[in-house]
Amino acid sequence: MNKMKFDEIGDQIIDSDLTEALHAFTFQVIRCWQILDRQKNLNTQELSLVGTKNEYVTVQETALTLKTKANLSLDGALTDMELQNQALRKRLGSQVVLWPFSEKLHASLAKGVGSKIRLALPEQLFTELYAAKFSKSKISYVTFRNQVYHKLLEEFSQKKAFLIYLFGATPYAWETKVSEGQVSPKRSVAAQAKLAADKNPGIKLSGTYQEPSEMQTKGVHYLEFDLLDFDPFHENGVTAHQLRLLEVMAGYFLLNESTTTPSDLQAAEALAKEVAQENPFAKSQIFVQAHTFLKQLDRFAKKFGYAKWQGTFDVLKKRLETPAETPSTRLLRTQGKHEMLADYGAFLAQNYQEAALLKVPSRDKNTQTILDEAIISGLSYQEVMPSQGIVELDGKLLKRGIQTTKESAIMTELWQQKQLAKQYLSGQAVNTSQAWIVNNRQELKQLYPTLKGKAVIVKNALGDSKAQTQLFRLPPTQAELTHAFEKQAKETGQVMIEQVVQGSVYRALVVNDEIISLVERIPANVVGDGRSTLKELINRKNTRARAEFETITLGEVERETLKAQGLKLESVIPRGIQILLRYDATFNTGSQAYEVLDEIDSSYLTELKRLAQALQLHDGALDVIIPNIYQPYTEQAQLTFLNAHAYPALALHEYVLLQPKRRPIAQKIIERFN
Repeated sequence: MNKMKFDEIGDQIIDSDLTEALHAFTFQVIRCWQILDRQKNLNTQELSLVGTKNEYVTVQETALTLKTKANLSLDGALTDMELQNQALRKRLGSQVVLWPFSEKLHASLAKGVGSKIRLALPEQLFTELYAAKFSKSKISYVTFRNQVYHKLLEEFSQKKAFLIYLFGATPYAWETKVSEGQVSPKRSVAAQAKLAADKNPGIKLSGTYQEPSEMQTKGVHYLEFDLLDFDPFHENGVTAHQLRLLEVMAGYFLLNESTTTPSDLQAAEALAKEVAQENPFAKSQIFVQAHTFLKQLDRFAKKFGYAKWQGTFDVLKKRLETPAETPSTRLLRTQGKHEMLADYGAFLAQNYQEAALLKVPSRDKNTQTILDEAIISGLSYQEVMPSQGIVELDGKLLKRGIQTTKESAIMTELWQQKQLAKQYLSGQAVNTSQAWIVNNRQELKQLYPTLKGKAVIVKNALGDSKAQTQLFRLPPTQAELTHAFEKQAKETGQVMIEQVVQGSVYRALVVNDEIISLVERIPANVVGDGRSTLKELINRKNTRARAEFETITLGEVERETLKAQGLKLESVIPRGIQILLRYDATFNTGSQAYEVLDEIDSSYLTELKRLAQALQLHDGALDVIIPNIYQPYTEQAQLTFLNAHAYPALALHEYVLLQPKRRPIAQKIIERFN
């Protein structure tokens, strides 16, 4: 087993205890896809998805280019790629797909497709090494930094064949229009083309300047790799295994002694070309040396504690030992019923697009909506506390898509306590509905004489209402009320029983002290056509639902509501008759929204702003009941406060009746913060 032999730089890193810098390498990833229609033709429809000043996203008719922020950690680069990928795929819609290979399907696209991965060493590492030792060698700091990067370039150039073997995934040159059946597959047609082109093909030194000649004075800023093919089995194209291997290789090359000669580089270049043209099913000629090198990397990674390396090592080791597991071979092996690999590529592309449109975000929906809009708009964004939904947009902190640092923590807590919020506002000339907090069955029994004869709604006393919420239009019996209470009590510590107030329920979305949307909340319902059963009407409406909250689920409350109307799922509903499945418009129960901001009498907006000011609610939402939005507000009873929300669901304002397209609520929010 060869012992690692460090050079001057490696020894100095060890002596100066700078090994933590090995885990501070940063990345920037640029990815370019061809945009195709579902028949594999180049897209021809206009895709004006992003602004012209967006430096991270470029969309043309036939190509999409995504560039992550610069100098990201490995995990940060993966997150940024995922965010960009999801945001743009959702905007592209279902009629176009992204070609998943680093080899063009159509030659008409002027620029290349695939990835460029930029890897940078931390500047502090250079400054500390230079100050500790290398300033004494009488070379300038910029020259020293350039020499370090040049060493890495030579070492990586020695291992081009290694990288091509592990990540080659373009068996055919589709843009030449030569039939797949007329040529033998290769490991990487894309790498083969690059190796036949530029000086330092596939790997080069670069930086943030316009002319290469500036490198001597401004210095190298990063290594750039465009030799690694897209991984067609991953929707992002670039994977953690690719970045992690480059990170470990860079650390290994940085510390270890270099013995590379010009003849070695020439031989390595020739070998890389041969490996790129290998039949992917055959055992590669580099197997022995690649296997030895991977073991050396493994020892190095374990010695210096590279997190998550083991998973990457296992995947790469399997590719080396089993040619069938290399990307090109796996493609050919799994294309199955698809006669041509190009057809399989289109199939994968369509799957990724459909999956992105259906994907449930790991973040809360508001935060995801705002991040999507920031990416599309080209705003600076950063996830500060992902678990709490706190992001920074152009220097401003935002929590769960709406809350800013202007909000009082005390008042936010008050909004969650529905009864306390009512009591607080009742002293400020605000009409509130009568409500009671019930903790157990005994309290409910004692309270029932007071509730008898009243139409009430049973809901949780803290936070947002859930599907267990039940509204009784007619006064419930004691048994019915007890049953509703027990269902609610299973989900919350305290239950609120609130007297029903006549009128429609509205939600006002407040951003930076302005109301940007006001929607009427309409309970889950269907309208009969004289032919279809109730069940058929529900299923049909669910297929048209544009958002999750519009989907009707037949739970216990819905079944009881239908029973109270003498209806069964098999009942045929007369034409034009509306059937309510619930009497409340609780979110995520199949309710719908209708935008009324331009219809409501302006006097109500004045009162809503006063109400928000009283609660010190600068950003959030208010739920109120208004009997008639067209009649001017002249007395307190015309508007009844229900709840205040710190983190309202933005989707309720995005998907509204009579407007088929999703409304740009996130864009409006961002505009209010600028």
